Amino acid sequence: MKYLIALLLITNLTYSQEWSETKLNDFSSIKFPNKPEKTIQNTDIYYSASDDYGVYLVMIRNLGNRKISESELPEFYEGFMNGALKSVSGELIKQNDFKTNGINGNEMIYLANSNPQLPNLRHKRIFIANNNLISCEFWTNKDIEQLASINKEKFFNSISVSIKKGIETKKKETNSEYESGFLFGKIISFLLIIGLIIGGILLIRKLTRKKNKNVG
Repeated sequence: MKYLIALLLITNLTYSQEWSETKLNDFSSIKFPNKPEKTIQNTDIYYSASDDYGVYLVMIRNLGNRKISESELPEFYEGFMNGALKSVSGELIKQNDFKTNGINGNEMIYLANSNPQLPNLRHKRIFIANNNLISCEFWTNKDIEQLASINKEKFFNSISVSIKKGIETKKKETNSEYESGFLFGKIISFLLIIGLIIGGILLIRKLTRKKNKNVG
């Protein structure tokens, strides 16, 4: 009975979170459970936020002069996903195509084994809109997968995209997308590790101040 009450309280907390919409660029937006941190690496834009259930990540990459045709999308997506998996020594659980706002994309669920300090169960969706690659990820832990599923779905389902023009045709190299996925995984892991270190320092300082105050 106590377990059931605790479960209901946690579920209610999930529903009561005040999610807010974040404008990613001039044609897309998504909702986060709190205000995300925005960083820029080279020309890639990253948004990241977290709560008790997981980590929410978005990357936007302008493809520039590279144009991807519909027929090239599967190979393009496959290269990017393979790079992301390799960057975290990942174990693929499931991968399939999906559609959002009428746009064809690719998604996968995988376990990340490279860093035990970070959430290991990860859901990743990627798609191309207006010649921009958009990657959305939700990281959580396997033991709270069911509790976190509501937030995961709310995050992914909140993406809003308006199409300016169709995808044009031009050849590309799959290897570059493999490397892009690999780099993306490394950058995000690095940012999260830095966040964990800073959070730990702040917590230690807070506890130290409290202890000194009690002694005084």
